[in-house]
Amino acid sequence: MSAESDSPETDLKPSIKHRLKAWRDGYELDGGKQSQKSREAEAREAVIDDGPPTVKGWSLARQQSVVTLIGEGMTRCVPDDAKAMMTQPLGINKALSVAELGSGLGGFSRWVSEQYDAYVTGYDSDQILQDAANEMTKMAGLARKINFLHCDFENFNPKQRSADVVYSSEALFPVANKAGCFAAVYKMLKPSGQFMMSDYMLEGIAPDAPELNPWREAEPIGAHPIDVQETRKLLTAAGFEISIAENITNEYKANVLRAFADYASRTSNGEKSGHLHNWILNEGELWMRRIKEMEAGRLKVFRIYGRKPVEIV
Repeated sequence: MSAESDSPETDLKPSIKHRLKAWRDGYELDGGKQSQKSREAEAREAVIDDGPPTVKGWSLARQQSVVTLIGEGMTRCVPDDAKAMMTQPLGINKALSVAELGSGLGGFSRWVSEQYDAYVTGYDSDQILQDAANEMTKMAGLARKINFLHCDFENFNPKQRSADVVYSSEALFPVANKAGCFAAVYKMLKPSGQFMMSDYMLEGIAPDAPELNPWREAEPIGAHPIDVQETRKLLTAAGFEISIAENITNEYKANVLRAFADYASRTSNGEKSGHLHNWILNEGELWMRRIKEMEAGRLKVFRIYGRKPVEIV
């Protein structure tokens, strides 16, 4: 990024670095000389610049609303207990190379790094989220242990044998080329490497079923869910030994509804979402649409664990 675009004094739109600092730390883009009242006014103006509430793209206001609703650094509903369920069986420690697929704002990656004293590489296809994740990670003092890489999951090409552990939470359902993606994950793992994923999948309904169309078309970046058994077949064909395929739909629904209930409780107790309220309502429609599909039995969430076999010489 050029010095001009990174400067708070420029006539150009402030960089993500300065916008994030203004959001998280509450200081002004002119060096912090204005009053709290001025800071609040500027924050409101910054949201107005983002336009009307939408779940298309990742404006700063959407990032703020999702974090307010779901938790620090998270773009998907994975509370700490769900993070633990995903990662504790993997035996993560500082000697292992860890990678997250779909790292978003980096909240899960930072949690893993702090929880297990681990080095983590986060992969994401959205450059806006990746820029924000990098800045948040610097602010958290974890830049030395966490790295974020931009990628295209439709043509995923990570460095081979670069990870001992790979995990992914609800990040791959938009990917059409799942066979290619799973093959790339297999290649990026070292022998005996582990892959833990949770994602939206189908069971007993065809991927092209017309009743799925309204949900699929409303997803911000599209959706290509497949049957859980097809997922197992593709992972096995890539070379994985699959030992777990667990339906966690009820647990997932409970986590989402708990996040909304917590938000409702906080606002009823006086916490103000202010200018973010409409953004949060709009984001809520996206999540409630997913929950509706799960309630109807058309969409499910599965957690799958696979291991790359030891090479026999």
